[in-house]
Amino acid sequence: MSSQYNSLLQGVNLHNPSWDVFIFLFWIIVSIFYSFSAGRGRIITILISVYMSELLVIQAPFLSAAVVTKLGLAAYLGRLVTFLVLFAFFFLVLSKFVFRTSVENRGFSSWFFSLIFALLQVGFLISVILSFLPPDIKATFAPAVHMIFISSTAQFVWLLLPMAFLVLIGRHVSDHRPE
Repeated sequence: MSSQYNSLLQGVNLHNPSWDVFIFLFWIIVSIFYSFSAGRGRIITILISVYMSELLVIQAPFLSAAVVTKLGLAAYLGRLVTFLVLFAFFFLVLSKFVFRTSVENRGFSSWFFSLIFALLQVGFLISVILSFLPPDIKATFAPAVHMIFISSTAQFVWLLLPMAFLVLIGRHVSDHRPE
């Protein structure tokens, strides 16, 4: 078990940082910043937006094909652009009309919940974005990135983790303290 972790860590070179290190730093920094700046309503809005956008890209490939044709992009870039446009659309629509919550009076348990949920959500978003890359680009990432974000098992786990966390633990945390 320890040799497996050592081999994963050997693929990450901190003296000459690559995209692998950037992905992990992005995951940690954005999650921390996001958990402090966004209320749970916004976090849930983004999560639902990611799920809906990924589902449409997968189940409605004609959308990506139209983007590829219109913009003359490679197929993987067409899927990525389609995902990002759908994500922005759903986020704007959902954040304007649903999932509004207050950020006042949030306690420690709410802060901790938001941090963990943000880590799960940003990890899911990274997994989704990396899933749209072509296999030759995916092959250039370190084994740690493959194991945590790119493998089919990792993609499945990232798909379930944010929702499972929300369902199992989120119901115990409230935006408002009892008066």
